[in-house]
Amino acid sequence: MQAAMPNRLFRFRNPEDFARLRERFVAIGFTDRGVAEAIGIDKVRSISGQDVPLLLRRTSRGTPLDTLVRLLLIHVPVPQEACRRAIAPLALEDWIECGLVEREGGEVRATVQVVPFEGFYLASDLPRRVEAGLATDFVMGVGSSSLTLANLTIRRPARRTLDLGTGCGFQALLASRHSEGVAAVDRNPRAVRLAEFNARLNGRANIECLEGDLFEPVRGRSFDLVVANPPFVISPESRYIYRDSGMRGDEISRTIVREVGPLLAEGGFCQVLCNWAHRRGEDWRERLARWVEGTGCDAWVIRSDTLDAAAYAAKWIRHTERDAPDAFAERFRQWTDYYDQCGIEAVSGGLITLRRRSGTAHWFRADDAPERMLGPAGESVARGFELHDFLEAYPDDASLAQAVLRRSPDVRLHQRLEPCDEGWRLAEAEMRLERGLAYSGSVDLYITHLAARCDGRRRLGELLEELARAAGEDPAALAPACLAVVRRLVERGFLLPVTDPPRCPSAEPAPQTASPT
Repeated sequence: MQAAMPNRLFRFRNPEDFARLRERFVAIGFTDRGVAEAIGIDKVRSISGQDVPLLLRRTSRGTPLDTLVRLLLIHVPVPQEACRRAIAPLALEDWIECGLVEREGGEVRATVQVVPFEGFYLASDLPRRVEAGLATDFVMGVGSSSLTLANLTIRRPARRTLDLGTGCGFQALLASRHSEGVAAVDRNPRAVRLAEFNARLNGRANIECLEGDLFEPVRGRSFDLVVANPPFVISPESRYIYRDSGMRGDEISRTIVREVGPLLAEGGFCQVLCNWAHRRGEDWRERLARWVEGTGCDAWVIRSDTLDAAAYAAKWIRHTERDAPDAFAERFRQWTDYYDQCGIEAVSGGLITLRRRSGTAHWFRADDAPERMLGPAGESVARGFELHDFLEAYPDDASLAQAVLRRSPDVRLHQRLEPCDEGWRLAEAEMRLERGLAYSGSVDLYITHLAARCDGRRRLGELLEELARAAGEDPAALAPACLAVVRRLVERGFLLPVTDPPRCPSAEPAPQTASPT
């Protein structure tokens, strides 16, 4: 059992000190831009241990900014008097009592890292706490999974948002910008304390930090948005709260998907970044479709990657055993034996987005992620639901031919030409999206011309007839194949309806509803 945390851990005795600290950071240039310019780097969060010798040289002037960069970002001790000057008018004793630093002889050493990131300040645990193998309550900072979820989150105004598995509170802070209120939940008491510290440090009074397992602290509440970056790693261990759920296989991901429905308001979204297992003799899409059945939600799964079980085990063991190579082989055997027992052949990662919708005719969709994601893609995700609704409202070729479409402003056509006797001829044409979920795909000359004519003025059937006549072809013969491609272009967001997409009927099942495959 872990020892109880001090009452004042990550809390200042004087609540006004949070604002004073933030003001001091800004005043001395401890900001994204200020630090990057001062020490000659592109991104503050990209600092690694290999950079320490160089950054020590670049922070040798002894300014308050140099001191805080060394203390909070490079994680090296600084003289006590230098620390006092850097944080004034706050007192060093208050920092020590709060648990941000500790004395070490005549110096001060940080116990957490504080990183300026995209207008926020984020306190999280030092990497050495987990590398020592002792910190089961380790609280991560902003990692790659945090950024992936942040970039895929739907950023529409919300009355209430839930950040499930908040960690240091990064997702909650982002959600506080477009939500009236945010509940940040974690089962790790240390994470809840750090998330609360970060909310106060950033002046976000609309964030409520709650300790508890999964949805227990918020049962009975209703949310317009739920974001979750849970401990989704499929492992036989329970060593680290941030990584291991303690549940068998991918049960943590399944549990969230199965139980979130009653907490979502009508039209509300839940977005879960997670891993799921590929079991022997079973299609992973069918497994996930069963997770969603009966939840009252439509679902879109975007798979980002898949690793075989051995490669997956090696990847995650290296995260915590990089300094203990002798332990790797035994841990690897334990993990792979566990996968054999569970019938797990591979593991995929990605985003599962659910949308609460009245009625019984719900749809399930599973896709691979595009090779590129250009900037925030939350709006692409939300639009994907709307476009799927639109296509279900036009279930056959005859109805789709009556639709009026326009090209997305984000679409670009790339053509590759090759030499021929007449000069040049088209060898390949590719349509690409240049924002959000940047899907791309090859198209033939006929579809290229059709998309060019989709300007939001005429029905699709008229455009098809016009192109067929110009090519000397039978419109009725060409239409089925062309309309099948058009559906795919709409689904991916290359072509858009000219008006708000119709919603699927909520009272009765529609006969055209896609089956969960």
